Amino acid sequence: MTKAAPDPRLFTELWVSFAALIRSYVAAHDLGRPTGHASIDDGAEGRLSIRAEKKVLAIDFDGSSGKGEWTLYENVPGPERVLATGRFEFSADSTVKFSDRRGSVELEIAAEAFTARVFDEN
Repeated sequence: MTKAAPDPRLFTELWVSFAALIRSYVAAHDLGRPTGHASIDDGAEGRLSIRAEKKVLAIDFDGSSGKGEWTLYENVPGPERVLATGRFEFSADSTVKFSDRRGSVELEIAAEAFTARVFDEN
């Protein structure tokens, strides 16, 4: 017996929730900072970009497959430099699997992990 493929609208709805969580985490992080605030776009059409003082995180998502890619750039004078890249995939149970981690994590933890990539100073 084969498992039925999830309704593709599920992944689109998960993306909307995921982007909203990331926006919330970025806003919460910025509340305690006197300067150097981050900016984030609205996550429309499966693309979300977070720009902080020193880094830019670009996330691309395909709602039909539930899969996406991310790229972290160093944001310094001159051309942007790629710091890291990876892939991720949403599951029908609303968990997220990253290419650089074992197992799956809850949507909220995945959103927090993406936010940490931008604000991590290491």
